[in-house]
Amino acid sequence: MELAGSRARPLAGACALAVLSAAARLAPYFTIYLMVRAIILNWNDLGALDLPFLWGLAFATVGAAVLHGATGYLSMMLAHRAAFDVLYEVRLQLMDKLARIPSGYFNQVRQGEIKKVLNDDVEKIEGFIAHNLSDTVCAVALPLLTIAALAFVDWRLALLLVVPIVVSFLLLGSALGSPEGAACQRAMAQSREKLNGTTVEFVHGMPVVKVFNRSLAAFGRFEADAREFVGNIKWATWFNARGMGKLYAAAGTQMLLLLPAVLIILPTAASYADFLSTALLFFLVGGGMKEPVMQMITQALGVNGINASVARIDEVLAEPELSQPEHPVEPTAFDLAFEHVTFSYDGKKNAVEDVTFRVPAGSVVGLVGPSGGGKSTLAALGLRFFDPQEGRIALGGVDLRDIAPERLTELASSVFQDSFVLDDTVENNILMGSSAPHERVVAAAEAASIADVIDALPQGYRTVVGADGTRLSGGEAQRLAIARAMLRDTPLIILDEATAYADAENEAKIQDAFAQLAARKTVLVIAHRMKTVRTADLIVVVDEGRVVGTGTHDDLMDACPLYRSMVDADERKDAWTLTVGKEG
Repeated sequence: MELAGSRARPLAGACALAVLSAAARLAPYFTIYLMVRAIILNWNDLGALDLPFLWGLAFATVGAAVLHGATGYLSMMLAHRAAFDVLYEVRLQLMDKLARIPSGYFNQVRQGEIKKVLNDDVEKIEGFIAHNLSDTVCAVALPLLTIAALAFVDWRLALLLVVPIVVSFLLLGSALGSPEGAACQRAMAQSREKLNGTTVEFVHGMPVVKVFNRSLAAFGRFEADAREFVGNIKWATWFNARGMGKLYAAAGTQMLLLLPAVLIILPTAASYADFLSTALLFFLVGGGMKEPVMQMITQALGVNGINASVARIDEVLAEPELSQPEHPVEPTAFDLAFEHVTFSYDGKKNAVEDVTFRVPAGSVVGLVGPSGGGKSTLAALGLRFFDPQEGRIALGGVDLRDIAPERLTELASSVFQDSFVLDDTVENNILMGSSAPHERVVAAAEAASIADVIDALPQGYRTVVGADGTRLSGGEAQRLAIARAMLRDTPLIILDEATAYADAENEAKIQDAFAQLAARKTVLVIAHRMKTVRTADLIVVVDEGRVVGTGTHDDLMDACPLYRSMVDADERKDAWTLTVGKEG
């Protein structure tokens, strides 16, 4: 009901109608019981039968059947309408939450896991509310109402019918609460999430498999995760089969208990008619208790399954958000300073430690170092994807935590090595929600050296690109991202290895676009190719999360062995590439 939000009242109405439907379903058994009892009592003198009473019971039987169908239908309709509203509201809650949590969250969580929560888990809740909620309430209400009604006829026999229900749920609780049951559920959930994530990676990597003519076995992790998932399914199937066998056996013992019990109470019956009608009622209703009891157990298992989806949604909704300053400060300058910054992703090992350097306003500072040395972490911290555990990062002397998050996004732009392209028109990809006129979009595209590519597309700026449209190359996607940044015209720009995978032609165009973008801006460039930052105003060398060198290219070639070795390696790689080109 917490996730249901404003739909809690219609859902309560659906549940109430489900209870009424269960009562109406049960009512004909008792009206028929009263009719049979009246006939047996007057068997020797049928003329003494109270016909209006019998006709009343007959109409009540028909009315109960109609009421059962009508209330069941209304309950289902209310539940379906509420379910679609809940689906909409929960997705809005999740999207709103994802917009307010640190952007670094998306670097730590696999795409498949987020997709599972947004799609699969939310759909499970919608499916449960629409299709299972009324059934669950009805499944619980029917046995309880049956026992309560039978208790008015003979409390001893009614109490006897409680035994199979209690035993069934004890067995169910024992199975679900057992170490094996908990381990089975946990293994299923974990292997499903792993497979979702590796499936996304597998599909993304399919072009590489085809280009290099590799077998599908090259994706060893996907195969291993798939095998693990299948193994857990088999385990869960065997575990459930054992448990359900015991439950079916326990739930079907009503008749075995009723037969001797009815014979035991025979001497205490007030009359033969009372005994016969009571025995008939209990055999008819009590003997049919197996179906509603098993339905109740099945629905209980469904509720147990939906709890895992609710828990995963709650985990996302409970993610800590970026702190909001009580009194936001507006920076008046745009130099970016890292002051004794220490940050850890897991609270154990520091990704960066005691990092201090400054990017003066209007300058270009390059950040270089071995892979995994902390460069991208510093870029993420500079955009406030995370907050450091120690030290501070300041823009114009103002701690980033004292700037309103929405204002910081207006002051900073970024271009990453993996540029995201929306399944939308080229123009909307550049605008990204901006209301800038078309002329500014064209100007940004021209400055980013992407205008000629756009003009060659079938519908120009109205061409749909992305997964469902025209595909752009990696370099073209990078220049599209640069056009976005140019349109925004922010004073701070952070470029994270944006030319890492570009070919020579695209790299030259991207570098020209960078030069246009960086003019009169504060720019931090995380470089993969050393020549990218050779002309930077300042270069910072990072290794194992620490600053090991600072200066210009010439300074570092003299004073920093790591920088010198990286430049030499880069030059050897370029020379090797040129040699291959000549031989071809």
